[in-house]
This record gives sequence, structure tokens and C-alpha cells, in this order.
Amino acid sequence: MTGIEARHLPIQAGLWRQSRKRYPSLAQTRDNGVVYVPTAFAQQARFEAAVARAAQSLAPHVVGIIPTLGNDWSGEPAVFFMVILADSATRRDRLLSISNRVEQTIVQHVQPLEQWGVLPYFNFRSQSEQAKLDQPTLA
Repeated sequence: MTGIEARHLPIQAGLWRQSRKRYPSLAQTRDNGVVYVPTAFAQQARFEAAVARAAQSLAPHVVGIIPTLGNDWSGEPAVFFMVILADSATRRDRLLSISNRVEQTIVQHVQPLEQWGVLPYFNFRSQSEQAKLDQPTLA
């Protein structure tokens, strides 16, 4: 029997009082602190619905938004938005203003950090680029 199996044997056998004397480490408890789960992870369907509503308000410039939940480079909870823009919106003279509008709309309406507990990151792709990669859009 390994050390871990030996520790759990007295508890499983119902000999808790005797095992505390023999195995003092069993009597100690551990505090792992508070576990924080961002709302976006716990309620993914509601989060994706909020993102879809924001995407609809940005039509016709935005074809879809794909949110991906995860952690950023520092381990903080994050959402990575892949924004699919209509090809007409990716013209050089329009791209900056449209991408800024998309970011502002999502931050103001979805409120990823304030309401959902995740840091927002944005990537943009044209509709023709998306078609070449053949990845589905959700919203």
C-alpha cells in the first residue's frame, strides 16, 4: 500500500477517532482559499447570447463574432473575440474606424470585465479570409 492509500484506509473503515491519533496529518485541514469562477465560464450560454446580440447590432459590417473563453498570458480569465468583418468593412480607409466601433460596442453592451469577469481581447478577420480557413461563425 502506498502512503496515500494507507492514509485513506482508516477513514474508509470508519475508524476516524483512532486514526487521528495514529495519523496526525489527517486531523489537519487545508484551506485552498476562495475559488473564483468568472460568470462567463459558469453561464456560457448567456454570455454567448449577449455577444450574439452585440454582433447583430453591428451588422452589416460584422458578419459574426466567435468568443473563446480561456486564460491570457498572465493566467487571468479572458475572452478572445474573433470578429469576422464583411469584406467591404476591411477596406484600408474604413478598417480602423469600424474595428474601434466594434470594440467599443462589445465593451459597452456586453461588458466582458464588469458583468462577466473576463478580460476582452480582439482579433479581426475578413469574411473572405474566414471562408478560406473554413471555420464556422457562431453569431
